[in-house]
Amino acid sequence: MTILGRGSAVAVLILVGHVMRVTELGHVSIFVRDLDASVGFYRDLLGLRETGRGKGGRMAFLSAGAHHHDVSLEVARSGGGIPPKGAPGLYHIAFCIGRSREALQSARDECLTRGLVPFGDQEGARTPCFCVRDPDGHEVELYVEVGPAGT
Repeated sequence: MTILGRGSAVAVLILVGHVMRVTELGHVSIFVRDLDASVGFYRDLLGLRETGRGKGGRMAFLSAGAHHHDVSLEVARSGGGIPPKGAPGLYHIAFCIGRSREALQSARDECLTRGLVPFGDQEGARTPCFCVRDPDGHEVELYVEVGPAGT
């Protein structure tokens, strides 16, 4: 407990843990250069469903199924490149794409078919994964949740 005093007024501040508790991530919003190319990546490759457009067609909403949107894409208001890796800012976005190593291999094959270059493979991890870049160069991790036996 902290007592803050000022003149004759006294305020008591009681700290009982966290002020708030996040229960889930609502969505990720990404500025993009080419909305159609980005919608194509997230919808046609990753399988997110387009649920609407906003801001006069400058924004698209995409959903994995449980929410109106998990990803929103908006045409950038200014130019500029992706900061170098390790600079402050968003590092990557990760999507669970299945429960088996076969699902991961299938995703890898589809990425290769579309001309994307997978990188950052983590085959032996609890959540095996690899990464690709979206049309604007944002790093997108694709992973699978495998069982304890590594199935």
